[in-house]
Amino acid sequence: MIADRKAWIMAGVLLLLFACRPAVIAPPPETTPPPTERPQPKPPIPPSDAVEEELNRREQVAAALTEQGRRMLAGGRADGAIRLFEQAVSQSPHYGPAYFYLAEAWMDKHSGPQARAFHDQATLYLQGQPDWASRLERQKIEIDREVSGLSLP
Repeated sequence: MIADRKAWIMAGVLLLLFACRPAVIAPPPETTPPPTERPQPKPPIPPSDAVEEELNRREQVAAALTEQGRRMLAGGRADGAIRLFEQAVSQSPHYGPAYFYLAEAWMDKHSGPQARAFHDQATLYLQGQPDWASRLERQKIEIDREVSGLSLP
């Protein structure tokens, strides 16, 4: 009986000893970051036909708005004309005639500095167009005359 009892005690001790040992946790898998790849720049995509059509449509809208504004300006309604010219510029920001007539409208309101800003834009977008060269030169002279008159007491 004592041997039986010793066996049970020995079994209990062994069971406690091995049952209470800490669980072995496997190390996490080794993670190495992927090599950093620099994305190759994509070649520029040529404008599609849809983009070209949209740009042409916007320029036509700008031309129509500019023509309406020009008629208003000729009728002495500079404020209404300015609104139309600004709409034309918002439709097609590179449409030079809208800037030219914006400068004209601001000259009608005797605001030389505003006119000069729009004249500079018109000169930028209408350069190389001989039909506009003499108009731009005449406008520049008028703006310079207006601005110089503002600075004199």
